[in-house]
Order: sequence, then structure tokens, then C-alpha cells
Amino acid sequence: MRLFKLTTMAAALSAAIPAHAADTTLAEVLVQSDRDDFAARQDARSTKLVYGREELDRMNELTLGDYLRRLPGVTFTGPPGTPKDVRIRGMDKGYTEILIDGESIATGAKERQIQVDRLPLDMVERIELIRAPGADMSNEGMMGAINIVLRDAPNARIANARLVTGRIFGEKTDKDTWNLSSQYGNASGNVRWLLNASVGQRGELKTKSKSEQGFVAATGVRNSWKDEFEDERVTTNTLDFAPRLNIKLAGGDELVFTPWITRSDERKTKAVDKFKYNTPATGSGYVGDGRRTEDEDKLRETARLRGEWKHKLDGGQLAFYAAAQQGGEEKDKTALEYNAAGALTKTTLEKDDKDEREWYAGAKFERKLGQHRFSSGLEYKDKSRNDEKTKLENGVPKSAGRGDNFDIEERRWTVFLQDEIHLGRGHVLTPGVRAFRNEQSAVDGLGLSSGGTVNAFTPSMHYLWQIDPRNNLRTSVTKTLKPARFDDLSTVTETAGGVNSLSNPDKSGNPDLRPEKAMGLELGWEHFLPRAGGVLGANVFHRDIADLVEKRTELEGTRYVERPQNVGDAKVWGLELDARPRMDIIGMPELMLRFNYTRLYSEIDNTSTGQTTRIKDQPPYVYNIGFDWQLPHWNAAWGVNYNYSPKFLKNPTEPLKPDDEAEQKLLDLYVTKRLNRDLALRFTAANLLDMVKNKDKHEFNTSGQQTKFTQEAERGGRAFYVAIEGKW
Repeated sequence: MRLFKLTTMAAALSAAIPAHAADTTLAEVLVQSDRDDFAARQDARSTKLVYGREELDRMNELTLGDYLRRLPGVTFTGPPGTPKDVRIRGMDKGYTEILIDGESIATGAKERQIQVDRLPLDMVERIELIRAPGADMSNEGMMGAINIVLRDAPNARIANARLVTGRIFGEKTDKDTWNLSSQYGNASGNVRWLLNASVGQRGELKTKSKSEQGFVAATGVRNSWKDEFEDERVTTNTLDFAPRLNIKLAGGDELVFTPWITRSDERKTKAVDKFKYNTPATGSGYVGDGRRTEDEDKLRETARLRGEWKHKLDGGQLAFYAAAQQGGEEKDKTALEYNAAGALTKTTLEKDDKDEREWYAGAKFERKLGQHRFSSGLEYKDKSRNDEKTKLENGVPKSAGRGDNFDIEERRWTVFLQDEIHLGRGHVLTPGVRAFRNEQSAVDGLGLSSGGTVNAFTPSMHYLWQIDPRNNLRTSVTKTLKPARFDDLSTVTETAGGVNSLSNPDKSGNPDLRPEKAMGLELGWEHFLPRAGGVLGANVFHRDIADLVEKRTELEGTRYVERPQNVGDAKVWGLELDARPRMDIIGMPELMLRFNYTRLYSEIDNTSTGQTTRIKDQPPYVYNIGFDWQLPHWNAAWGVNYNYSPKFLKNPTEPLKPDDEAEQKLLDLYVTKRLNRDLALRFTAANLLDMVKNKDKHEFNTSGQQTKFTQEAERGGRAFYVAIEGKW
């Protein structure tokens, strides 16, 4: 999969920038301040938290994921200390929508989401955590959306650069990491432009020990005991490019071009050493039981080329836009298995290609009439997706899995209407409705066709009462919809290797899956401290979810089969507190505290079992606490952040396979020293506690007798970075 065409177009766009725009005359550098962040949050019509460039600069993490884990209600998966898949309010990653510049991304991922460790934070202008979407934006994030706004073309000359180098110290080895990013832009006449690029190499480490014990159900006697010790090492080369070009036309019109390219080439090696007890009942006779090695090369690419014409109207604007984007993933993997004597017993070659292409076009209209601000939009999207996976075991082709080979076509029409009504005395009411029609057709690995049409009508209502200049009361009622994962619709059943059991089932899809639907309620209060001194916020939320999808393992005939099902209705609710106060009250304006706490609850009514439990994977709570302390006498600053989520039962919906999710404790620190007006040195330490994820897994038969017990311990490693940051 190549991005040659889009890359060429982006290069041509950069070359089109007028030569005189590269004027080297020094000009004032415009920096977004905390005041802008708080003002954007205060004036937002829907429930939205905003984190701008000055806020991001304080800890200036290497990747977007490193920063997102500090936000209210955000949890994540990945090796200890390496956030990859972000989850809002504890739900599975598919319930969180990730947007780039307000629009969805073609990534090739089956969950329609990008891994946030792929994006460098230095290329981002601001982050918006959207708890309840308006009708004018995508509403497929049931628990919320994270909108990543990339840097825009400036109004005056900017020239920034940042070089980071560091090392991750793991249990068995160390890995180097480095990154170079730069922004260079200017404005001249009717043209504004920006070159925004990043290149680097990122290291990741993971070690995991696993001990699995099996028991005779009737007697409780241990009849198997195996250990595994895993060592995984990853090196990822990254390249990101996001130029911007704005051209003013006659009459106040404007042309805007926003290309974006991200590329990551990941090389992973893994070695798993196996051991066992020859006499498991007594735990004696400990011997080697073989070895497995894996070598994997994974290339991920995403590119978008977007253009927009903005036509100025009396009291409003009309805009037409069009874009093409492509995302994909190519994976080549070799796995070798050896027996206890060191002889090669199995060779597995795997090739997996995912390619997603999309083009879309639309128009938006906005106009103010008296106390009303009307907006509307119409969009058409055409998407195609192709998944091809082949696997050879000892040279023999292996049958395709349920999501291994898939061709999907999607066509979507979307329309929205919204009215922002200013009622006076600080009251703003924003009703809206979003409707779409999605037609999907698919062919799976068996050549079987499936598809269908989804028509959705999703109204929303947002109410904002700006009680006084420092206090907001807001509420939102929204309806959202989550489409099924691509591979969940497959009709293919993948036969489990080895003995078919509750813990080793066959896997299949379900072409009859219905989209999940939710009605959401938000009620929040915000207090803004004087002189941009921070914010205190409290929010309660509730989601009623219909047709919740979860994977269930059940006995079908003589074999256990795991497949996604619409298991019933569910409720998710909770409380969110967030605070970023500057400590003027105690005479320390240089000190800003940071705190957020989210308490989470859920219930699911399983129609097949009649049970009511918590939803899978949702922790009971999560919090962050820390501070930033400016030291003006030393031209320096330092800060600390601690992130915590407790140990909890991961899968309460499956009582025969209780699985504990590990407690997570992350402590990070930074120190910044400004060398002169334009140059700063930064030291960052991540995962200082060298967190270990300890997990316990049990398995019982239908009579309540234990048949298996597994313990896991997973580590990532501490990381230390030094950065030099400058502008000129």
C-alpha cells in the first residue's frame, strides 16, 4: 500500500507557497494562552473541555497518548507506561471517537480508531474532550469524543523546533528514543502558510511472566502447571507531515488546504521461554518446555488531502469542502516454535494487509438572524475497505479466520440542522438534529455476501446558562449510535487450535448484529477563577444503551464458540470532577494544581442469562493529581503528575471466567530551564514507579469447580528524556 499520490499532492502544495512568504524578518510569536483555553470552554455551546498549546507545552509529552492519559475520565490499554488505545469513561475503545480536525480518520483499524501513540504531541494546536456532541459533528462516540486539532497557519512568522532524546530502561534491556519536530510558517499579503513536520524513532519494551495451573474439577488436584517468560522489544520509526495553506480571495472568501500524512514502521521481536512441572500436583520436576520466537514488521500509514472554499455572507458563511483519505496497515510476521530439546517443530508465516480508502464532499451553511444562529450541512462519503490475511503453518495454508479476508463498501449520506438561540440573561439553547443513511455491503473469506442499510435520526439539545462571568451551568441531551466493528459482521467460524474449551473457543462473527444506540444526559457546573486563574468543574452523566454488543462464549452443539451478540440493554453513569486552579488564594500564583476524579457505574441486563452486572472492562474509578510550579527567579519550572486506577473484576458478565484487571499507578515528572528568551532545556521522567500490571484469572465449570488459575505480571520500564526547545 503506497501513499504516493497523496504525498505528491502534498509536496506540490508545499512547493506552491510563494517565495516571498519565507521572509526572515523577525516578528512577534503568537502563543495561545490559558485564558484562551478557559474562554473556549466557557463559551462552548456543548459540553467540551479544551487544552491549548500553552497547556500542552508545560509537560510537552512525546506522543499524544502520553498527554491524554491525564484527562478526566480517560483510561487506556497498552504496555505499562505506554498508552495506545484511549477509553473515555472506562468503556471499550470503540465507544470513544478520535477525530483529527473534527473529522473521522481512515486508519485501517477494525475499531475505526487510531492508536494515539502514533501522533506526536508537538504537532497539535489543541485537544478537545467532547462529552456530548452537537448536531454539527460526528456522534459515533457514545462515551465521548477526542478532537485533535493540528496546528494552523499563523498570522505572523513562527519558527519553532524541538529535539528530544531519551532511553527506556526495561527489565532485560534498554531502548533509545528520539524525535525531531519543527514548525515554520508566515503570513504575507493574502497568504498564510505553515510547514509542520516530525520525524523520530520510538522504543518500547515489555516483559511478562505467566503461570498457568490446571485442576481436576472433581477433586481439586492440580494436573498441569506451566510457566512462560516473555520478552518483547519494539522499535518504531515515525514520520508526520501536516502543512497548511490559507489563501484570501476577493470579497472576504478564503481557500484552505489541509494535507496530513502520518507513517509508522514498527519492528517487533518477541521471545517466549516455556517451562513446566513434570509432577504438577506437588510442584516438582521443573524442566524446560520449549521456546517460541516472533519477528514482526508492521507498517501503518494514513494520509488525507482536504480542501475547502469559504464564502462570506452577510452575518454568516457558506463553505464547500472535499477530501480524499487513505489508511492502511501491512504486517509480516514469522513465528518459530521449538521443543524442549531445541528442535524446530513449527514455522508460521503470516501476512496481513488492511487498506481503507475514502472520499467525501459536503457543504455547510451558517447565518445569524436576530437571536438565532442557524447552521446546516450536507455530506456524502464513499468508503471501501479490503482485508487480506494469509497464514502458512509448516508450509501448509491455514484456514482463514473470521475477519481475515473481507471486502466492504460503505456509502453514507448525512444531513444536520442546528439553531443556537440566545434567550438573553446568559441563557443559550442549542437544539439540533443529525440524520444519516448508511448502506453497507460486504463479502467475507468464504465468498458469502452480507450487508444492510442503517437509517438513524439523532436529535440533541444543549442548554447553557452563564449565570455570571465566572459561573456556568449546562446540560445536554444527545442520542448517539455506534456501528458494528468490521470483522464482527463476518460469517466465518475460526476453529480453535488444540482442545476446544471455554477458555479456548472457536471464534465467529454475527452478520445480524444491530448497531448500538444510546440516549445520553449531561449536567455540569463550571467555576472560572479570576484573571485566567483556572477552572473548577463538576459533571454528572448518564447513558441508556440499547442493543449493547459483547462477545459471549457459549456451547453450540458440541463446541464452544465465541461470537459478538446484542446482549441486552445497559446503563452507564458517573460523576466527573476536574480542577486546574492557580493558587493565588494562598499567595502562590506561580503554582497551578491539577486534579480530576471520575467515579463510574454501569449495569447490563443480559437477556440470555437474566443476570444484571457491571459492563465489561469498566473500572470503578480513575483519578489524576499533580501540579505545575513556575520558578521565575530561576527561569525554570517543574511539575508532577500521578495517574491511578484500581484493580477490578474485568469481565463480570462472564462469571465462569473471572478475570482481574491490574491496578495501574503512573508517576511522571518534568523540569524545564529556560536558557534564554528563545531556548529552553527540558528533562522528563515517565513511569518513575516502574509500574507492574499483576493480573489473576480463574476458570470454573458450570458446577462452580475451579479448573484453571493463571497469574500474570507485566512490566514496561522507566523512561527518561532530555529535550532542547527553541524558536527563532
